[in-house]
Amino acid sequence: SIEGSTVDGVALPGVRVTTPDTLRVLEEEAGFCRFEVERQLNRCLRNKGADCNIVSGCFVTAKKFGVVDGVDYQFTGYPKTLHKDKIHRFHARNDVVLLTPLGFTKHGDALNIHSESLAAFTAGALEASKIVYFSNNGMVMRGRSKGEGTEDSIQRVQMIRRSNAKQILSHYGLTVDRDTGFPRWNKPAFIDRENSEKSIKKLKEQHSWLLKVGWATHALDRGVERAHIVTCDDGALLEELFTARRGYGTCISQDDFMSPHPEDWNDDLSVSAALDEL
Repeated sequence: SIEGSTVDGVALPGVRVTTPDTLRVLEEEAGFCRFEVERQLNRCLRNKGADCNIVSGCFVTAKKFGVVDGVDYQFTGYPKTLHKDKIHRFHARNDVVLLTPLGFTKHGDALNIHSESLAAFTAGALEASKIVYFSNNGMVMRGRSKGEGTEDSIQRVQMIRRSNAKQILSHYGLTVDRDTGFPRWNKPAFIDRENSEKSIKKLKEQHSWLLKVGWATHALDRGVERAHIVTCDDGALLEELFTARRGYGTCISQDDFMSPHPEDWNDDLSVSAALDEL
């Protein structure tokens, strides 16, 4: 996991400091992962008879975060410019463009870029209609729904609007900088001191999932219509994208997005939604 801000002595997920030694390891791992993804995608495409290639390269110009809140993030940065014309040319040939979490400054220095932040920036720059994030832990959002003449009931939050997502992020004290995508935790973290080890583990899982919501909302701020957050289970992506009702994960959309099933919106849920394990 990537450790970022420290709240109440607990290192929460976020943006990490990248030292020269860490950057060297990251470059090696990014190269290996890129090769493996290209190999497996090419194999699948060839087996299906698809006439396209997997393309990777330097498509992102980045800039260093520098010193933020008194911390020098060294070789950690954020995407500044996307070479859209190059990507569009590959897309016109039906090629798949693969980006790694590395960017280069105008002086040629390599920088570590958080992959979710890069995805949000890229989706917005390309005017994408949809972005999908995968979550490593099985977390879902739940909230209280008040029915007529009935007691409050706990429901799973599966479809919400951007404004509701921002209320939830505000409730938990997470903000994502609109220009740089830098996340900040602004509220104390609640820790059960009697069962601190389990409490800290769940706290990190919750905050990791909330970060997905933060960057998904960041993508919507950049013009993307919808963002999906799904777990890494077999068939999860297909069920989320091709199931007409509800789907598998959590979908966040623009406030003015017209859903084909408006009755599925979770608009009446409390913004103090809880995060529970599946």
